[in-house]
Amino acid sequence: MEAGAGIGSQPRPRRALSGIRLAAVLSAAGLAGIGIGIGLHRVLHGSTQSVPLARPAPTVWLKRHTSQNIVIGGAAGAFPPLAGWAAAQGRIGLGALFLFAIVLLWTPPHFWALALLIAPGDAAAGVPMLPVVRGPGVTAAQVLLYSIGLVAVTLVPALLGTFGLVYLCAALLLGAVLCALAWRLWREHTSANAALLFHYSLLYLALLFVAVAIDATIR
Repeated sequence: MEAGAGIGSQPRPRRALSGIRLAAVLSAAGLAGIGIGIGLHRVLHGSTQSVPLARPAPTVWLKRHTSQNIVIGGAAGAFPPLAGWAAAQGRIGLGALFLFAIVLLWTPPHFWALALLIAPGDAAAGVPMLPVVRGPGVTAAQVLLYSIGLVAVTLVPALLGTFGLVYLCAALLLGAVLCALAWRLWREHTSANAALLFHYSLLYLALLFVAVAIDATIR
């Protein structure tokens, strides 16, 4: 992995807001969202929205204390599909749980690809991200393993009939490309390969969720 890739163009915090003020603003926004959800007679939706609010505290602690911060902290980031499903259906169905699992497994390869790009900055800041602690080779291997596991899990809801044929075709096609890019990164730990995987993973998740929506519309 080439050192310093993409570091110079990254935005830097201006520290215009103190930690207390920032926490107050974020908490107020989050509580307002919960209130709106409950006010619309979706108590379950409001409840599921409250879980990601607790994300910053453990995430900040995890990021500084373990290289598995992305894996553990990713659970809170996977809650939005549960909140959305609850808002639309008034309950959390099997499909929502599958979407939760998909986002949970998608998070490590997505963020580890980014971590490979900004490893010099993380190392300088003392953040023990996986590329800093274990190196690009181990990180790329983990990206590949999680990508394969992710694609396998995306096929389960189609095989069980939770999602249909449109979703299955999308999961197979998108997953094949994801695994191919992860394999390429594992073979060659370059910034170009990491950047390609990182950006594709964004498109991958978006298109997969679009396929879920299309599938639900035509079934």
